[in-house]
Amino acid sequence: LLKRRRIQDLVSAIDPLERVEPEVEELLCSIADEFIESVAGFACELAKHRGSDRLEACDLKLHLERNWNIRVPGF
Repeated sequence: LLKRRRIQDLVSAIDPLERVEPEVEELLCSIADEFIESVAGFACELAKHRGSDRLEACDLKLHLERNWNIRVPGF
């Protein structure tokens, strides 16, 4: 889901002279993909638990806040 080029873009935004090794880019992409799949899967389980067949932002928000202590502004 997260492209290797995007990793380098994020790093360059912090320090334009910094470069990330390809192995590190690959690892970060893998971790990000696993995180996204995990969050989406758990949020789907929450939606199912509340009797819905639709994933809503509140499902993602609840999981991120309770399990990862991540607060998403605007939700």
